[in-house]
Amino acid sequence: MASCLRKVSDKINHVLETAFYRLGVTIGTHPIKTLIITTLFSALCLSGLVAFQQESRLRKLWVPRNSQVLKDLDFIDQYFPATFVSPTYIGTRVPVSGDAGVLEAAALRQLFMLHEDVLQINATADGVVTPWSSIAYSRSEGGNYWASSIFALWEFDGSVINNLTTSDILAKVNEMNLLDPWNGGLYKLSNIIGGIQRDANGSITGAEAIQGVYRIRANITLNTATGEEIDNRGDDWSKKFEAIILRDSWTQFTELAVFTEYGLNEQSAEAINGDIRLLSIGYVLILVYVILNLGRYNRLYHKVWLSVSGILSTGLAVGVSFGLCSAMGFFYGPVHSVLPFLLLGIGVDDMFVIVQVWNTIAPEEHEKHTVPERLGMCLKRAGVSVTVTSITDLAAFLIGTITILPALQSFCVYAGVGVLFDLVLQVTFFAATLALDARRIEERRDACCFCVRLPEDWKPFNTQGQWLSRYFTNYHTKALAVLPVKIIVILITLGLGGFSIWAATQIDIRFNFLWFLPGGSYILDHDRLSGQYFPTSSIRFSVYLADVDYTNAGVQDQLSTIINMTRADEFVTDAAPVDTWLEGLQSWPNATNTTGSYFYPSLESYLRTSGVRFASALNITRGGNSSLIEASSFSANFIDLPHSRDEINALNSINAVVDSVTFPNGRKAFAYSRFFLGWTVNEVIDRELVRNLLLAMGAVFIVTLLLLADILASLYVLVCVVFTVVDTVMVMHFWDLTINTVTAVILILSIGLAVDYCAHIAHFFLTCQLPTRQERVSASLIGAGVAVFNGGLSTFLAFVLLSASSSYIFSSFFKILFAVVLFGLWHGLVFLPVVLSLIGPASHTEVVGPTESSGKGTIEGPANGDVEMAAKTPEPAADNEKKELVQQAGSMWAESRGYSPVEDDRVPEVV
Repeated sequence: MASCLRKVSDKINHVLETAFYRLGVTIGTHPIKTLIITTLFSALCLSGLVAFQQESRLRKLWVPRNSQVLKDLDFIDQYFPATFVSPTYIGTRVPVSGDAGVLEAAALRQLFMLHEDVLQINATADGVVTPWSSIAYSRSEGGNYWASSIFALWEFDGSVINNLTTSDILAKVNEMNLLDPWNGGLYKLSNIIGGIQRDANGSITGAEAIQGVYRIRANITLNTATGEEIDNRGDDWSKKFEAIILRDSWTQFTELAVFTEYGLNEQSAEAINGDIRLLSIGYVLILVYVILNLGRYNRLYHKVWLSVSGILSTGLAVGVSFGLCSAMGFFYGPVHSVLPFLLLGIGVDDMFVIVQVWNTIAPEEHEKHTVPERLGMCLKRAGVSVTVTSITDLAAFLIGTITILPALQSFCVYAGVGVLFDLVLQVTFFAATLALDARRIEERRDACCFCVRLPEDWKPFNTQGQWLSRYFTNYHTKALAVLPVKIIVILITLGLGGFSIWAATQIDIRFNFLWFLPGGSYILDHDRLSGQYFPTSSIRFSVYLADVDYTNAGVQDQLSTIINMTRADEFVTDAAPVDTWLEGLQSWPNATNTTGSYFYPSLESYLRTSGVRFASALNITRGGNSSLIEASSFSANFIDLPHSRDEINALNSINAVVDSVTFPNGRKAFAYSRFFLGWTVNEVIDRELVRNLLLAMGAVFIVTLLLLADILASLYVLVCVVFTVVDTVMVMHFWDLTINTVTAVILILSIGLAVDYCAHIAHFFLTCQLPTRQERVSASLIGAGVAVFNGGLSTFLAFVLLSASSSYIFSSFFKILFAVVLFGLWHGLVFLPVVLSLIGPASHTEVVGPTESSGKGTIEGPANGDVEMAAKTPEPAADNEKKELVQQAGSMWAESRGYSPVEDDRVPEVV
């Protein structure tokens, strides 16, 4: 089995090396043509942006396709379309001695001035000006506009309100069975004033907060370019409404907060779009880092333009991804905004590997071979390395495309295409620039101003540091060779893993759209005051029914059964009674008969009088003297549901209630609330996440197995990846993150990143030919440790600026990827070497016996570029000889595979 795997691995490597060598020679021969072709190809792909679709609707982003809740929503859009929106304000004023707070006459007079200003708003959209009288929503034709306000108690009569005293106001709010003369029915005082204070007799003496709600007619259309549902008229009115509320002139109130749908959308978009600026800063930061580390600090060998081309190739990969995916019909969602950061980190890693391989080509090889040949040699080594890491990332993303969540599927397609073309552009566009840079060095042209030739007597100098190489050689490998340190590392890793598993079981499944808002948002201020003074832990839902004969007594009995079962459901609260149009009609004194031909005449009379509040619960087609109910609904409220699992249980419970009754012709009722969309996602997100993580790990294991050709080593790598993911979930739990659609996307993409930190160490260990496991581990860390650490550091730099982001998506991306890099480096550079030193598999090649002439281990490099070491160890070998052999093995292996772990200042820069 092992030999078969090794043969397959060797065959794959041989095919890739041959292909990349030929590609390098071709690009090195025609670098300008390569740059032109790749640029034109990228531009052609960018033309796909003409089909770019941006999607922001929750149901299109996260709700599983063909789910029942989407079908229910289509029904509601057809029979009960949104007819109004509800801009809201909350004002606070804490009562002091003898003060009634917001119920003070002076406070209400100023608040009524605000109300009169609101009524003067004229909404402008598409050149049409709409006054309040035309935009205000009324529940009945010719009735009063619908507004929830304390002024409804005096029917918005300014002549009365402006002459009220505080005593008058307190007397009114203390009336028993307070009626609402403006809107009809009982007046629910607790919906209007909060923080109520009472005296010893229970009478209201003051209140800390007051709320007002207006309703304006909705005029919603779909913007096909952005995928947003827009209401230009309503947005203009809401924007002017916000401006009035947020003025500084309302001195009678400690705080005034406002909520509108327009403000919610604008603030969330501002948070994401504002933080996009971090992307440009991040690219500049990475560019500086690349410039400082890619070349040497002198006029000939620093690589500023090569660095720019590497960053540019990553940017082109982002553009190609966006263009091709748009042309294929995949939408762009909010979470897609992290893709440029992700591809930047991956692209920089590939760029470093290619340049490190170039720099480790022996000086005599540079003198003997032309630039095209040297580029072929470079890509022969580096191409395989970057292909393997890209394939592991690509495998994780391809698994994500089979998900039932549309946004996750679209993101994985975008990311997979981006990773693929980042690889393509690095080995073509960037490689062509590398060839041009080599020609520049041969012609001794200035690295920055390449039109300037350097003087003949100019000599290069090197100032590049080697502290990281010295750390791994002199400290890291020595520490991990000590048995007590190994025991401590294993105990820490296992203890942390066990604790992380416990924490992973405690993490909540929850998402709140308000998390998209930036800190300091006035929408968040309103949410804070609303939660403090007007808590609405009771979520409202409705039960809908259509296509039945409501005149039939049997149908009415079946509907009554559902109503009574809904009341009795354990998740339905008694605090808000279930008030239905059917029961109201049946108990109405003027309705002597509510079945047969008497039904509709009684219903129409009831809706015009006592039942006016139920007008929006029925969709009635009227023609001549006849009426027909197309669809009906009634509403109820859930009890407090503090956790997502409670929400899911409540959803399943009420669905079971309505599904238990079958009406004639097989019709069934269904329950719906706008919260059900999120609950439906929460119900499947944990299963989808676990499934996709397991499949991604399986795919990565297969790719790693083909790379390493060793089952045991591949299992060790998989264990490290699992530990990294579990530890990351633990950090999420304690960093106030939850399992939701955003974090699920980021966790899935972290699989491909986590494996990179382990695979190179394991690969070196298997190909190293030193006699003991510990020596092979030390050589592995010397040979690949610096490259692995730099890969983690460059990935971290790609998203470090997101730590300052106010966007939930970007801040979540930073927190999760920070944990992935931290724990990935720990398991790759600390835990895995310890495990390999104790129970690591045997080397793929045998250790050769000692030579009589040398007396110590030597390393020889074959002509084909593969490193073959003959460890000729005398008995016993001196400690310093072992150390030299380990360091030599590490250096030689790293050079053969594209790493540059130990630099020698005595060796001049090669061209």
